[in-house]
Amino acid sequence: MVAASSAALVDLPQLSPTPTPTPPDGPAPVDDPLLLPDLMTSPPAGLRIRSYSTGRFLRFTNVVWNDGKGPLELFGEPDPATGTTQVVQRAYTATGLVAEWPVGVFNFHPTHLHWHLDGFVVYELWSVGPGGDLDQLMTSSDKLSYCLIDSDVVEHDNPLRPNAREYYGCGRARQGLSVGWGDTYQSYLDGQSLPLGGVPDGWYALVSTANANRVLKEAKISNNAGVVYLQLYDNRMNIIPQSDFAGVHWLTEH
Repeated sequence: MVAASSAALVDLPQLSPTPTPTPPDGPAPVDDPLLLPDLMTSPPAGLRIRSYSTGRFLRFTNVVWNDGKGPLELFGEPDPATGTTQVVQRAYTATGLVAEWPVGVFNFHPTHLHWHLDGFVVYELWSVGPGGDLDQLMTSSDKLSYCLIDSDVVEHDNPLRPNAREYYGCGRARQGLSVGWGDTYQSYLDGQSLPLGGVPDGWYALVSTANANRVLKEAKISNNAGVVYLQLYDNRMNIIPQSDFAGVHWLTEH
């Protein structure tokens, strides 16, 4: 199981609040708001350097979890006209009002052999200054697709957490993340790596950011990134505790 971590996260650019969508049967009362998810990312774990014929790569495990008041719930809707599976996010109020809005598409992943939401996560390796500031972006993934399911309990003491998994299939009909549950992508999976070609020895921050396309509505987006520090040297790697960077000053934009 995966433990929740308070290591904390790189502040993301401050964006304007997203208006609450109107439920189909009228605006939700002020005292009956939508119970939105709040996506968070644990610091990447299981880091290791691997060499292949295509070069050196940093591999890692990633966990995205939901600390909100309601689930992240996604439904696929096949569109015969375009041949795509359009995705809507659905949210509820405490009294059962429902709202939904489009958030992208499900695409079939050719190596994972199931359906993913496009553009969900991005991985970045930054050089860091003496105080831990993010300095220069050294390498980055594309915005990667993700299958979103309940795979591990993260918040064992969260009273809103269901006891059993509620989202457990990577089909294109329904995916999601329950409150208190996380979705773990192990380091051996395709996409769980960054190339290290041209990256010299030094100190770095590996940053993983969920909801990379900013299309999913959630309680807040300033806590979507998880970070771990590392030192690269002689084709080896050490994890550096965040406490080693006293007085760290996080960048608010990058």
